[in-house]
Amino acid sequence: MKSQSIYPSKWTMSITLLLIFVIVGCTGQVVAPTSPPLPSATTEAASPTPAGDKVTPTSQPPTTTGESPLFQDAFTNPGTGWDDAKLGNYFVGYHGPEWYHIEIASPNSKVAISEPNKKSYEDVTLELQVFAVAAKTDPSGDFRYGLAFRRSGDQYYAFTISPASKTWEMLKISPGGVETLKEGTDDSIHDRDTADLLRVDALGSSFLLHINDHLVGQVTDSTYPSGEVGLYAESLDNPKIHIHYDTFDIRDAQLDLICNINEGTFNVRSGPSKTFAQLAVLSAGDTLQPLGTSPNREWIQIRIEGSDAPGWVSYSEGLMSCTPSVDLFPIVSP
Repeated sequence: MKSQSIYPSKWTMSITLLLIFVIVGCTGQVVAPTSPPLPSATTEAASPTPAGDKVTPTSQPPTTTGESPLFQDAFTNPGTGWDDAKLGNYFVGYHGPEWYHIEIASPNSKVAISEPNKKSYEDVTLELQVFAVAAKTDPSGDFRYGLAFRRSGDQYYAFTISPASKTWEMLKISPGGVETLKEGTDDSIHDRDTADLLRVDALGSSFLLHINDHLVGQVTDSTYPSGEVGLYAESLDNPKIHIHYDTFDIRDAQLDLICNINEGTFNVRSGPSKTFAQLAVLSAGDTLQPLGTSPNREWIQIRIEGSDAPGWVSYSEGLMSCTPSVDLFPIVSP
């Protein structure tokens, strides 16, 4: 993460407005450039197994693939093509030496800006470091900011946080207004001048929402299947906000799969059926690293520490909890 010291800036604003969508809440004004099935499984009590055969599950999330990002910007180079303009009650642009900013100088207004390539994305993972600048944001009133995605014109989703109320929201925005699909509170949200890391895993109609490296919510909505991605800010009842965007990454969709055994014991087998050999036993308190599920979603393939061969565990809702939900796990073959 880069330094978050606040630097004064001198602005040379272009008179050209490049594809910026601005929606002013009080007026509604829009400025737009914008194999056969496997045997079914049932929960099975684990057979007695010698202690030496007890599984040692890994508790670490899967590592990323190391693939290059689809898009990445640390906002240190003004030449990468983000919009730079001042119009009415807002201005946007590069804020040297290492930020992009959105400033809104009136309440009940919102701004969404797409990344320079204006490319349409479907299944992606988005990450953003972002914070509000205390010296340039009015101390009164609430506001929110974050990621915009699946955007087409003035229709898109936004995942936002508020440092004032420590709340997060998943929004669906349309010409008819703003709908909150899900909301919650999170004490890890920082105060002004300290960046938060926001992440959205968008897969089909499911969205996994993360703040500062932990999952806070999962939302399902199929209204917008694809679209542009970018940055978002909204002043709500605050008369002036100034938001710094620190780093922004777009990658092929990646999931951190985790399962926990809540109660009982589970046999680990060599394949997704009770007919396969028993390898070991899991018990309450164990944390698993899933690799995927059987096509019928009734067996989970797991990684076993110290073994090159994976194991399979019968999935039982309640006795076992998984993040994200099992229906989002990739399907794998035995």
